[in-house]
Amino acid sequence: MPDFLKIIALGALLALSSRPAMAIDQNTVTPVVFDCWQPERIFKQCAATGPDGRPRLKRAYLARLRYDRDGLASVMLFNGTDTRKYQWYYVRRGAIPVPVEAMDSGPDNFEDGLARARVGSKIGYIDRKLNLVIPATYDGAYPFRDGVAVVCTACTYVPDTTATEGARERGGYAGGQWGRIDRRGRAVSPFRSYEEYLLDFK
Repeated sequence: MPDFLKIIALGALLALSSRPAMAIDQNTVTPVVFDCWQPERIFKQCAATGPDGRPRLKRAYLARLRYDRDGLASVMLFNGTDTRKYQWYYVRRGAIPVPVEAMDSGPDNFEDGLARARVGSKIGYIDRKLNLVIPATYDGAYPFRDGVAVVCTACTYVPDTTATEGARERGGYAGGQWGRIDRRGRAVSPFRSYEEYLLDFK
């Protein structure tokens, strides 16, 4: 094959391989429907995922929630076909529910005004207005105490095999790098290996 034909053929192959993949039409994706749980009561099909994949609570259900003095309510969402998979959310009127970590079979408490919130596979911290005030960059995180929280990166969750099913908060994290942060997300101690961090408690 002459050189100029090879160049033309190579150019055509490169053009075809660089074409963008066709985006999936969000309107064709079937929403996931959730049931909601509050103590001693289950509400069927109270929420469904929106176009962005995040759940939206139905207006009729929003009116049933008990809001605190800051306008916050909590709800546990689960798929009716698999009740073992659930997620706690904090809710405010007019805002998209925010997923939070579980603590003592309920949503994470606001300690020092902040609660742990999950964004994908990472954990950050939200304030009572549901703003993500400390970015979700940690693989493991514990609640704040006296203005400081213990966090880790590249760590893995280790479940407590003696805890009841679904009690995620009964486990802990191991491995990776550990440190402490303040309420602004600034490191207040150098990050060290898990083994070095444990030495402080021996």
